[in-house]
Order: sequence, then structure tokens, then C-alpha cells
Amino acid sequence: MYPIKEQLKAVHGTVRRRFVQTDDRGERWDMPPPGYDGEQVLRDDCDGFCLACRTLLRQRGIPSRLVYCEINGGGHLVVEVEGWILDLRQVSVVPNSFLTDYHWRRISGYQPGDPWREIVGF
Repeated sequence: MYPIKEQLKAVHGTVRRRFVQTDDRGERWDMPPPGYDGEQVLRDDCDGFCLACRTLLRQRGIPSRLVYCEINGGGHLVVEVEGWILDLRQVSVVPNSFLTDYHWRRISGYQPGDPWREIVGF
């Protein structure tokens, strides 16, 4: 088994190579399509990127959470695994402490349907 960072880099790279960022014209939380394996081209915003990453992480048995943050007054979504962040805006995975201009606001649970909670210190 590869160390967690290497697995995260592989997932991030797989999704990033086949992801086309588009404008956020309404929240679509139905991404990625059923049967997604990282080979399909996806067109969406940060939400779709995160959901695609999370799908591949779950296929590998890696627990992850979605994190809502604000950057320059705008909302943004990333995926967190053991302090590592998978983010459409980054070339690779980075530690959460690296993103000093991100203001962490809410975090999901690990399982579908788990409630979101406010972040007090991340």
C-alpha cells in the first residue's frame, strides 16, 4: 500500500487531468456521473471537482471530508484527508496549513448524509 500522500496525489492528478473548470451556474451536486472511474472528462466548478475526488477516494477506502472555505470574499470547496487538501486551484495536494489565504468555515462528515459543522480551528 502506498503512503497516504502518494494515493492523494494520484487521485488529485487523475481528476485534474480530465477536469474542465466551468462557471458556477447553479449548484449541481449530482457529479460525478454514476460509474465514474476517473477516465471521463468532467465539466463543472470546484464542487464537481471535489465530488469526483471524493468518489475516487471512497473507491480506494480513504475517508475524506468536504470543506467549505472563503477566499477573497468568494466561496470555495475542497476535500480534506488527514490534514491534506485536494483543491482544483492547486497543482497537487497540499497541507491545510499551506493555504493561509483560505478562511475555513464548514466541514462535512465522512459519510454521505453526515451533518456539516462550523469550523472552530482547522
